[in-house]
This record gives sequence, structure tokens and C-alpha cells, in this order.
Amino acid sequence: MRALIVAAAIVALPASVAAQSHVVVALSHADHTVYELDPVTGTILHQFKAADEPHEGIGSPDGKTFYAAVPNGPHVVILDGTTFKEIGRIESEYFTSSRPNGSASPHGIALTSDGSKLYVGLENADIPGIVVYDTKTRKVIRKIHVVLRGGHFLAIQPGTDKLYYPMREDNRVLVIDTKTDAITKIITIPGGPVGVGFAPNGDVWIHNDGDGTVHVIDSKRDSVVKMLKDLGQGAGRMAVSRDGKWAASTHGTSQDVALINAVTKEVAATIKVGRGPAFPLFSPDGTKLYVMNVGEGDVAVIDTKTMAVTARHKVGVNPFGGAIVTRK
Repeated sequence: MRALIVAAAIVALPASVAAQSHVVVALSHADHTVYELDPVTGTILHQFKAADEPHEGIGSPDGKTFYAAVPNGPHVVILDGTTFKEIGRIESEYFTSSRPNGSASPHGIALTSDGSKLYVGLENADIPGIVVYDTKTRKVIRKIHVVLRGGHFLAIQPGTDKLYYPMREDNRVLVIDTKTDAITKIITIPGGPVGVGFAPNGDVWIHNDGDGTVHVIDSKRDSVVKMLKDLGQGAGRMAVSRDGKWAASTHGTSQDVALINAVTKEVAATIKVGRGPAFPLFSPDGTKLYVMNVGEGDVAVIDTKTMAVTARHKVGVNPFGGAIVTRK
């Protein structure tokens, strides 16, 4: 059994952050629904029926707007963050392709820290790329051609606003400056990189679908500084708690989540969560880890102190994507 090592240098989370209430947003594929969930009671607060499978979503910094990508739409739906009613759609010629279904698969989705620019990855475009959308003018302003294949998920680092875009087919991670929208680095990551999580010290954590490894990138140099092996098997995602204490990597085949001490970079526990664990999400204070479960049709709640599943909340049919939205 692996020992848990807690570093004394970890700084406590500010009270203003710890005091924030939050909701979990779960995106369920088969019933085409976006759910807003109270993570304490398991109550469904709001839900939105999409035109097709919603895959990934993100809330604006002020919590007033939620964006959900619908790859087969192909579009991004814009929801009112309070009522979860549709208030708009992002549609673009860039979202189409020569594939039989005509979709370029707008999939991964991320916002800059100020919420002014939304980035949407195009996994199956004829020329793969990222669409950049101005949230103030509500207009698509450009497409960044990335050429490489396998871009499924992308994320923007808080503070620096650097975008990290893993390419699981090409075993590389693209780094993009969102101020200029220029590609600044291409990092080789073997193993099928797909998930991304950010630590406050600047570490960028990458989950690999192919071999179950996790790579840690130093974002100051954008180079790999650590690789963790044999964490689990199968597709999944990555998350890091806001206080920088924990990282989590899920694995669909071995049906577990590796809870990692993000300071020592050692696995603290491997927790079984059932069939098809997908997106992991930490609560703002880091005391809870929520795991979407495709096969179980629920969200598993893990206490990071006891490292045990303490609750399961039924959400839709097969929730895969997820997001945390804070309420001030």
C-alpha cells in the first residue's frame, strides 16, 4: 500500500476561496442533457436538453454564462448560468467538414481568465485547428490551424492564459499564447496525451490515454520534468486542486482514479469508482473530488482526507464531461 506524504510547505487555501459555494455541471451523452447538480445533496438544480450529445463545457468567471460544445450539432450552445436556458449558439463555417456527417467536431472548450475569449478545438476538421470566439462581440474572430491530429481536450492555464492542447494521435502537446494566438511550443509526450490540469506553482499535468502515464510540465520552460508510470489503464482525464495539494487521473478500463500528492508527485491512493470514470473535478477547497461515471450513470464523491467514496449522485444516463461553477 502506498504511503501518504503531506508536505508542510503547502499554503492553506484563502478563506475567500474556501467559502465559495459551487455546483457540478455534468454533461450526459445518451440523453443529450447538461445537468446542474448540487454536490452536497445530489439534487438536480437545472437541466438543459441539447440538440445532440454535449461533450465538454465551461462556465464564465462570473458564473453568469455556461458554454457547452455539441460536436455533432455542430455548434456551441450558450446557456444562462442561473436558469440554464439557451441564450445563444456559436455556429461557424469552421465547424463543418467533408466528413459524412459534415461536422468538424467542435469538442474541447476553454476560456481566458477574464472570460473575453473562448477557444473551441476542432478534432475532425479537414485542417485541424482551434476556433477563437470573442465573447463580448459574440463573433468568431479566427481559426488557428494546428495541422496535428488527435486534439480532443484543451485547457487554459490560470494567470498566464497559455493554452495547452494535447494531440493524442501525434503524441504532442501544443502551447499557444492566447494574447497573440500563436503556437509557441510543441512538447513531445508519448502515450496518447489528452487530459490537462494546472497547479498553482506552474506545473501542468498531462494524462495519457494510451499507456496510463502522467507527465508533469514546467510551464516556465514548457518542458517535461516528471513522468509517473503504471497509474491505471484506459481513457480518462486529469485535474489538480486549486491549492496545489492533489492531482487526479482517471482510467476507464481499470475503473479507478489515481489520487496523487501533487507536491511529492507520488500516488497516495488508487480508488475504485465503477465502470467508466471520466472527468475528475476538485471542489474549490480541495476537500472533495467529483468523478463523472459513464457506466454507472452517476457522479462519485470522494473525500480527499479519507480517500474513500462517500456518496454517489445519479445524473442522467452516461455523464462524461464535467465542470465546476462557483457561486459567490
